Amino acid sequence: MTRPVYIAASGLFCARGDSPRVVADALWAGNYAADTRQFGKREFPYFGLPFNAASWMTRAQKAVSCVTGQLGSISPETPLFVASSSFQIGHFEQLDPPFELPLANAEFSRDLADWMQLSGPRVSVSNACISGFSAIDMARSLIAAGQIDDAIVIGIELANDITLAGFAAMELLSPTACRPFDARRDGLVLGEAVAAIHLSATPGCWRIAGLHTGIDAYSMTGPDPEGGPIASVMAACLQEAAMTPADIELIKLQAAGSPGTDIAEANALRRVFTQTMPPLLSLKSALGHTLGASGVAELAALLACLEANQIPATAGFANPDPEIALFPTVDRSTARISRAMLNLVGFGGGLATMIVERQ
Repeated sequence: MTRPVYIAASGLFCARGDSPRVVADALWAGNYAADTRQFGKREFPYFGLPFNAASWMTRAQKAVSCVTGQLGSISPETPLFVASSSFQIGHFEQLDPPFELPLANAEFSRDLADWMQLSGPRVSVSNACISGFSAIDMARSLIAAGQIDDAIVIGIELANDITLAGFAAMELLSPTACRPFDARRDGLVLGEAVAAIHLSATPGCWRIAGLHTGIDAYSMTGPDPEGGPIASVMAACLQEAAMTPADIELIKLQAAGSPGTDIAEANALRRVFTQTMPPLLSLKSALGHTLGASGVAELAALLACLEANQIPATAGFANPDPEIALFPTVDRSTARISRAMLNLVGFGGGLATMIVERQ
């Protein structure tokens, strides 16, 4: 049994606002400002949630409750799929040693389910930056097979020192700004987000037409610069969706301002789309790279933009790179988009592409 899977509702809380609609309006208005976070003697731009709380867990609960309220009525038995790179590490950092760690950080899913008043099965996914799409893929596979009718997928990534220290130590962070596909790009800008989507077998406005994941084993820290594995995942996603490259009207790029990954994605796009390149949009320069939450957060933000027929400009792009030779959107558009592709390229080799189609 194979059933179509629809996106029934979405919720989002990130640096740009506390709902998908508010975020879309901020993107349309060109609101791209970032805060900063300190690491030792160094300071980095950072897209944090616009509120503070002394307790990490209290802050997480408030953000999750905000997003849950945006999803509408949910049956308590609905399965919950959690995507995160860091789970509750920020909470552990606030505890005074010695303290006992749980058997797995995935036990955080119990807290999330309690906050969301969900009593059904829980699944946790943590495979770096493609965690959100991997969780969506699990949920939609079960819905498509008729084993469940609905699922909630939540992506959560909140501030913690370990994540910032790790990226800073590898010199992967920009000291100034995220510049997707730009000749001056010099690294990532991290951010926080809590986002959720309600997947359902009940027909809705948007259908997941295709979703494919893969692995790029070129190296432990970066993709094949020729873009072959990324291109293969995009092509497989198009095949599943029964679409050609010419059918895609917009691509939401991974493009996070990484010198190497941006080139690999650009080369992959040329392999697949050749002379039929659709408009290109990166959201990470406005939302921050929210790591394990990025797939769900960027999906929620993009759908809100598409539903309003408001395609924002890509923040941070000004100087074309001759080696990339592709140009993200620099002007806003009111085009009606019915079929969009979303790319994720994860640290450690994870790859994912999704195609959504307006019904």
